[in-house]
Amino acid sequence: MAAEPQALRVILADDHPIFLIGLKVVIEQDNRAQVVAQASSPHELLKGLKTNPCDLLVTDFMMPVEDQNDGLRLLERIRREHPSLPVIVVTMLNNAGLFNAMLALGVHGLLSKGSVAGELPTAIDRVRAGGAFVADSVKRILLEAGDYGSYMLVAPEQLSPRELEVIRLLAAGHSVGAIALQLSRSKQTVSAQKVNAMRKLGLANDAALFIYLQEHGLT
Repeated sequence: MAAEPQALRVILADDHPIFLIGLKVVIEQDNRAQVVAQASSPHELLKGLKTNPCDLLVTDFMMPVEDQNDGLRLLERIRREHPSLPVIVVTMLNNAGLFNAMLALGVHGLLSKGSVAGELPTAIDRVRAGGAFVADSVKRILLEAGDYGSYMLVAPEQLSPRELEVIRLLAAGHSVGAIALQLSRSKQTVSAQKVNAMRKLGLANDAALFIYLQEHGLT
C-alpha cells in the first residue's frame, strides 16, 4: 500500500484575525496540509519564516503597520530571503497593474479573498504539483486591462510538437519531473522545452503561461 503523502507545511499571514481563522479551516479541511505558523504583521511573518520550516506561504498582500505597508516590497524581501518558497497571495485588490507586479515577482498563486473557500484548495494542489494558479476573477481583470491579450509573439501551432506537448501537460497540473518520466525525457530537456515555448509566446512567468493556456483552449 502506498504511503500517505506528507502533509504540506503552511504558514499563514493576514492582519484580520477572523479571516486568518477561515484560511486555516480551508487549508486543513482535507488533512493534506497543516498550518505550522500564523502571522498578523510583516514583522511576525518574516520572523515566522525564519523559525518555522514550511513548504508554502499563503499571505495577504497588504498588512498595514506603521513601518511597513508596501506589499510589493514585502514580497520582494520574501523572494530574496526565501527564493525557493512557493507563495500564494490572497487580496481584496482588483488592480491589474499590481497583479502583474506580483506575478512578475514569481508568486505561484493569486486569489481574491472572495473566492478563497472555493479556489484555495485547487491553488494548493496546483502549487504542490509544481504549477501556478490564478483565480478566475483575477484573470478577468487582467484580460479586461489588456495585459494578457497582446503578448503572443507566435501562434500556438508554431511551437514544436514537443514544446506544445510539454505546455499542455504543465497546464494539466503535472510537474516538470512528472512530465519527464511520462515522456521518457530528462528533466533538463523538458525544462528547456518549457522555457523555449514561453519565450516564443512572450510569456514572462508560469502564471502568465497558465492564463494563456486556459484562455486559448490548450488545457
